[in-house]
Amino acid sequence: METVEKKPFGLQVGPTMFSLLTLVIISVGSYLVWELFGDPSQAIWKTYPQPFGVVLFWSILFVVFFGFLGQLWGLGHLSQPAGGLVWIALTTVLAVVVCWVLLHGYGSIDPAFDISKGGYTATAMIVLIGFYTWGILGTSMGHWPWVDLGLKQPWVGVAGFFVGFALTFLGYVILIYPSVASWTSPERTVLPLTTVIGWFYCVIVSWLTTFLILENWPWSAFGSSGKVAIAALVGNFVIGTGIYFVFLALLKAFLIPEDAQAKLGAAINIWPAHLGVCMSFWLIFWANVAGNPPTGLGAIANRTLRLIITYGLAFATFIAYTRWFAVSVLHEAKISPSFGGDPLTWMDLMIYVMLVYVIYLGSFGLIKRT
Repeated sequence: METVEKKPFGLQVGPTMFSLLTLVIISVGSYLVWELFGDPSQAIWKTYPQPFGVVLFWSILFVVFFGFLGQLWGLGHLSQPAGGLVWIALTTVLAVVVCWVLLHGYGSIDPAFDISKGGYTATAMIVLIGFYTWGILGTSMGHWPWVDLGLKQPWVGVAGFFVGFALTFLGYVILIYPSVASWTSPERTVLPLTTVIGWFYCVIVSWLTTFLILENWPWSAFGSSGKVAIAALVGNFVIGTGIYFVFLALLKAFLIPEDAQAKLGAAINIWPAHLGVCMSFWLIFWANVAGNPPTGLGAIANRTLRLIITYGLAFATFIAYTRWFAVSVLHEAKISPSFGGDPLTWMDLMIYVMLVYVIYLGSFGLIKRT
C-alpha cells in the first residue's frame, strides 16, 4: 500500500512574507496581552506596572531554562500546537509561583523581597543577571564543558542550571543586592542601581549581537570550545561597557529631549537598558525569524549589513515608541510633553511573545518556503 505523506499545517509563504506575518502575530499577540493585563487606563485586569512586570520577566527567564538550557527536552512527543501550549502553561505557572514565593515567602524573612516594602525590584533584578548568565551558557558558550564530557539532555540542562545559578547569585550579590537590602546605603554599593541596570543590559546587547548577528565572533576566533566559552562569558562585559557609554551619549545628545532629561536626572543612566531592549528584540527577530540576512556576501559584508539593519531598526523603534506609541497607544505615562513610556516592559513583552511563538510553538500556522 502507498502511504500518503501528511501535509504540514500552515500557510506556506516566502521568507520575506514569513517574517512580516510573524511580526504581525507578535505585535497583535503582545497588544492583546497588554489590553488584558497591562494597559494603565483600560486593561481588563489592571496589573501594570506590578505584578505584570515581574511575572513577565520571570516568564522570559523560564523560556531560557526550557528553551536555551534544556532545549525543550521532555515534550518532544507532543505535536503542535499542544506541545507549545503546554510549555506556555508551564512557564506561566512557574513564573507566578516563583514570584509569589519570593515576594510572600522569602519576603517575610528578607525585607528587600517583602511585597509590602517594594520587593518587586529585588525579585525582578534576579532576571536581569540571570538572563545573561543562564542564557549565554546554552548559546555563546555552547553548553561547555558538559557536551565535551559527553553529557546529553536533560543532564546538560541540569548542569547548566546549577552553573548559571552560581553565576547569577554572584552577580546579584555584588551588583544588585547592596542596592535593595535594608542594611545598605548608597555609598556602600558598587554602582547605583540605575547605572547597574543600564550597564548590565548593554552586556546583554553585546552577547546577543556577537552570538546572533556576528555568528559568535570574535569569540569563535579563540580556538577550543573552552577558550571560546570563557572569552564569550568575559568578553561581553568589555564590549558591553563600550556599548553603555555610546548608548548613553546618543541618548543625551539625540534620543531624549532636554526637558525629559531634566526630569530624569541621574535616572537617565538606566536608559541605555531601554534602548538596549529595543536592540534585543530586533537582534533576536533578525536571527530567529528573518533568517539572519544577508548570508551570501562574505562574512564581513554579511555581519556589517546585519548590524546596520538591526541597530537601525532598534533606533527607529525607540524613537517611535517614546515619541508616540507608548503614550498614545499603550497609555503609558508621559515624562515630558513629547516623550514617555517604559520600553523595558513593552519590548520585553514583545520578546516574550516572539520566543514562545517561535521556540515553543515552532511558528505554528506559518511555513517558510525555502
